[in-house]
Amino acid sequence: MAKVRKQKKGTPPLAGSKKIPKFRPASGGEAKFWDTHSPLDFPGEFRPISIKVARPLQQKRIVSIRLDEGTIEKMQKVAKRKHIGTSTLARMLIAEGLEKVAK
Repeated sequence: MAKVRKQKKGTPPLAGSKKIPKFRPASGGEAKFWDTHSPLDFPGEFRPISIKVARPLQQKRIVSIRLDEGTIEKMQKVAKRKHIGTSTLARMLIAEGLEKVAK
């Protein structure tokens, strides 16, 4: 008769059991687990769902503005530091400025 290994609490499932382990919140264990495992390894743990994707409620329009080279370079440096695009930063700055002057 084969010896059965017991699984310790919080460890990945034993080979062949195909159960997704429980993870402690914010422990990082779940990310590490999914870095080395595929959802396809756990066919009984997932079910198909239907989703609808809606378009954004507001359509955006393109507005051209002229900026001096120094301003563009500053925006690019700040955008890079924040890990966002230059246009995204420009929209954020404009929105913040409008909020201030609208008060």
